[in-house]
Amino acid sequence: MNRDLYILRDRMPSDPAHEPATAVAIEFRDELLAKGWPNDHSVAVRTGKDYGPGATTCATQARVRGALLGVWSVRLHGFVYPDFQFDRSGAIRQEVAELLAVLPGDNDGSGWRRAFWLYSPHTLLECQTPAEVFPDAPARVIRIARVEFRSDPAATW
Repeated sequence: MNRDLYILRDRMPSDPAHEPATAVAIEFRDELLAKGWPNDHSVAVRTGKDYGPGATTCATQARVRGALLGVWSVRLHGFVYPDFQFDRSGAIRQEVAELLAVLPGDNDGSGWRRAFWLYSPHTLLECQTPAEVFPDAPARVIRIARVEFRSDPAATW
């Protein structure tokens, strides 16, 4: 069994009623990992910081300060970084930090809760994913994230 599958299966509820949801989550996670997102070294190359000692830590530093979303891959033994966060020149989009400040994080720091939201079709985006819309309309995605995650839950009642 793929080690990523094993880790995710370990973290999901073991109740048999949750097994279909676990399988769907595993399949979706594997589909996202298959996109070939850049790792620490690739981010350093993209951002032009692939020189000097510790050059590959630029992605880690950006992730830790909340300027870059990384998702953990057990198979790769490290984080990978979804492409929507980079502009055409390879720089990290400034608006990513604002988006990540709104999105709820994971208890385990894996980044997958955010990635699942970002890569799931959203009705307020005409069923496009937030990751698809973000490069051309980051303010729109951030506004929708604020409505979804920072609004008063009682306000809809």
